Amino acid sequence: MHRTVKSFLQTLKFGVGCCRYYFNHNYHLVLALCSQIKPQEFQFTKCLGNSWNNTDSPGHIVPRRFFSCKDLLKSEQENWKVTSARYIDTAERIKKKLEVMYNKYTFSMSSPVIRFGDCVYFEENGCIFRSKADSDEGSVEVLLSTEDVGFHDAIIQRIRISPDQRYMATSIKSSNSEESRCIVTKFEKLPVVEHIIPNVFSFEWATNDVLFYTSQKNLVCHKVLLATFANRKHAELVYAEQDPRFFVDIYCTKDRRFLTINSNSKTSSEVWLVDCSNPFNSPILVQRRTNGVIYHVEHRNDELYILTTYGEPAEYKLMKTPVGSYGMENWQLVYTLKEKTKLIDLEMFRDHCVMFLKHYGHLYLNVISLVSHSVQSIKLPAWACAFESEPHPEYNASTCYFQLTSPIQPPKRFAYTLVENHLVEQEAPITINCHTLRLEAKSKDEILVPITVFYNTNSKELHRKPLLVHVYGAYGIDLNMSFKAEKLMLIEDGWILAYCHVRGGGELGLSWHKDGCMHNKLKGLHDLKACIMLLHELGFSQPKYTALTGSSAGGVLAGALCNADPDLIRAVVLQAPFLDVLNTMLDTDLPLTIEEQEEWGNPLADEKYMEYIKSYCPYHNIKPQAYPSILITAYENDQRIPLIGLLRYVHKLRKAERDHARSMNKKGNLIPNIILNVQAGGSHCAPLWEDSLNEVTSHLAFLYKEFGLERE
Repeated sequence: MHRTVKSFLQTLKFGVGCCRYYFNHNYHLVLALCSQIKPQEFQFTKCLGNSWNNTDSPGHIVPRRFFSCKDLLKSEQENWKVTSARYIDTAERIKKKLEVMYNKYTFSMSSPVIRFGDCVYFEENGCIFRSKADSDEGSVEVLLSTEDVGFHDAIIQRIRISPDQRYMATSIKSSNSEESRCIVTKFEKLPVVEHIIPNVFSFEWATNDVLFYTSQKNLVCHKVLLATFANRKHAELVYAEQDPRFFVDIYCTKDRRFLTINSNSKTSSEVWLVDCSNPFNSPILVQRRTNGVIYHVEHRNDELYILTTYGEPAEYKLMKTPVGSYGMENWQLVYTLKEKTKLIDLEMFRDHCVMFLKHYGHLYLNVISLVSHSVQSIKLPAWACAFESEPHPEYNASTCYFQLTSPIQPPKRFAYTLVENHLVEQEAPITINCHTLRLEAKSKDEILVPITVFYNTNSKELHRKPLLVHVYGAYGIDLNMSFKAEKLMLIEDGWILAYCHVRGGGELGLSWHKDGCMHNKLKGLHDLKACIMLLHELGFSQPKYTALTGSSAGGVLAGALCNADPDLIRAVVLQAPFLDVLNTMLDTDLPLTIEEQEEWGNPLADEKYMEYIKSYCPYHNIKPQAYPSILITAYENDQRIPLIGLLRYVHKLRKAERDHARSMNKKGNLIPNIILNVQAGGSHCAPLWEDSLNEVTSHLAFLYKEFGLERE
């Protein structure tokens, strides 16, 4: 049964002005932090009743007068009903084909399971199941049903099993909120819900009946508590973070020796250890936070293994130190990543550390022997663009399982045997008439920017084919290059797909992010322009057939390009985009603004950042000129992206378009379509599958109509 699971127990990976992304299901490294991204910000209820002036000029801080946010929202919702009717026929044709492709490539994909002792745990349709490893389907038992406990349409995010498998902790959330609840289930003759803890982000079992968890409020976590469930049921505060720039989560080392309390900002971190054999003792500090130093901790054979940015070069390193000798002056180097390499994931096993790496677009495994400290480097198939590691592999396992994927290639399972150093391809990739090309564009400052291009091998006259350009460029987060059925459909229809790995993202390591954040944000814009120009120069489409897409923080560069070089593109599709950077960063009442200062700068404290953000902020640089057509999808309950900012942006952009048309004596259909689709409910994080399908369908129908393409 678990082989038919649609989705599986995933740790939440979102978080800011964009989104909060975490390093992975093990380390929860805040790589930059929006999201993922991300991105951004926050209570729609805060803007209700506010009003503003629609005549502000670029660089002007918005006075809120004249227009009610409620009235604008109602007007946009009515406008969407009328506008979307134009796309119904095209949308229906696209949706029918997408449903077939989703069923073929997504729902049929085998889902991962969590192995714990002699059992496996998995989720399907809001239920959690358990079976004996390698047993048949007849032995499957239901442990939890979200509907049975009163949570309809709930999304299961995370599961943790107590060491003796008597308790299970599960976090769930609705698609309309980022607030999670932790359900603690006790396994007796029948599973019984023991307790429900509200507003929980991360949690781990320290012992058979002691659960540590973080309390989340307004998208941030600053407190760690423990709860006991055996003889004496109680909860108590363990740790409280005082600095609003930091976000706290917890993790249990793979050997279950320590529980780590991790307090991370975007530029530094601090780890406290809880001895799992004595969970009521006070946590012990490993290394006090130091600006510019990020670190995370694992444990093996009475030694701490530390993944850190400490020392030169400024990339990740694996270091170690004996338990008890915690300060960084005692850390000994084990391995350093080479320059321009992105550490995507890391798994610790009893005698090996497996690093999942990306170097100039190519994926590698580096397997470090923790006994001999020798390193095996394995280059993975050239078609692969993204990893998906097995959730919570067993510490004593002799094989590392993972999946490889690309935007047009469904995940395929691989296995690497740690002792024999042998890679096994367990499933062959599907055959696709598609060519993958890796290019480099020279940016304004001569830096080479990677581009990954996909196109149908049967396509002729590529300069006449539609091109869809993808961009993100923030928080050190890579562009999402996992499989999407709609991307494969576009390739079949002759589209060209281009992924621009601009600075501000993480594709070329920590320095790639640093070179595109704070006072370097404009470099990402220059990179994007250079990428699109190179594609056109090489014969991949042309401006009138080019579309640009971005989500969350990706909206910053997409919106900035629309202002600076609108002639490069014909249409833009944005999802929950961050478009009003300056006003958001000036409002410290929003829950993530202070945390975001390490990505965008603090305009309240530094006039230079005020002027710099103003120079690229999409909202503040709208001007009367010819813009591409734009479709924006927003969410009414999005806590990360203030809806008022999107309403202001759309209103101001339409006015600029009208002013330009009047000045040029243009009329009617010569004015680009500026469309805002505000989804009722919804949050910044992933919507339900049905809602996601409808959104993708509307995006594609918009692009097909803009380019005069019709699907049969």
